[in-house]
Amino acid sequence: MKKKSILIVGLGVPTELTDVLLREGCDILRSETPLQAALVLLRGDAKAVLTVGDLGEEWVEFADVALTMGKLVAVDSMVTVPAMASVKANDNGNGNGNGNGNGNGNGNGNGNGNGNGNGFAHSNEVYHDDEPIGLSVPEVMELIHRRVSEPTANVDHIYTKVGNKLRKVPLDDILYIEVEGKYSALQVRDRKYNVKASLKDLLQKLPTNRFVRVSRNFVVNLKRIQHIDTFQYTVKVGDMEIPISRTYKEELMRHIHLI
Repeated sequence: MKKKSILIVGLGVPTELTDVLLREGCDILRSETPLQAALVLLRGDAKAVLTVGDLGEEWVEFADVALTMGKLVAVDSMVTVPAMASVKANDNGNGNGNGNGNGNGNGNGNGNGNGNGNGFAHSNEVYHDDEPIGLSVPEVMELIHRRVSEPTANVDHIYTKVGNKLRKVPLDDILYIEVEGKYSALQVRDRKYNVKASLKDLLQKLPTNRFVRVSRNFVVNLKRIQHIDTFQYTVKVGDMEIPISRTYKEELMRHIHLI
């Protein structure tokens, strides 16, 4: 990602992320007001717009424009290396201590941080991951790479090796992609193709407007979504109810045309 200009708005972007962007040869632009940011977009100076956390109401219109232009990378929250270490330390210290002492570790959720560790949000919505709340720096970089990559909208098929043959797989036939160990599996209608590529590598080759990551282990075909359960936080694709990670929820919803 050489010499790509990334417009950063707001104060939530950690230095760990900006350091990585600079190491990869990106030019970092900053705007303090929506008007300044809008001018940057109009001039075409930025390949992507990066925000972390809530920007405030004055930025809503700008964010909508950036989203419409396909340049917005909006992250609700991030987990940096020190924060992740702190979460693990708290889990080991408070979780085990309260859980064993009071007997409420799994029942009332005291041992796991008011129930969040077991996958329940404060609003009683159900989540399905035990990961830290927020994206890591590599995960945000993955989103940025996808946003600034060359358009692949005209691609309608891929090839995968099956035995000694290269099998053509139409993208419309792919229901979802699942992590299996170090590699991935394409679920194509009634059969599965094992691919010697990581989920991250596959995402770089798939159209950004047709495939979206919903968790660390699943990518779904937007055309194949039957419904999204906003309480259980699952997405139904074919006969599969796929769990939605809280860290990828917003990325999925940005692709949904809700009326």
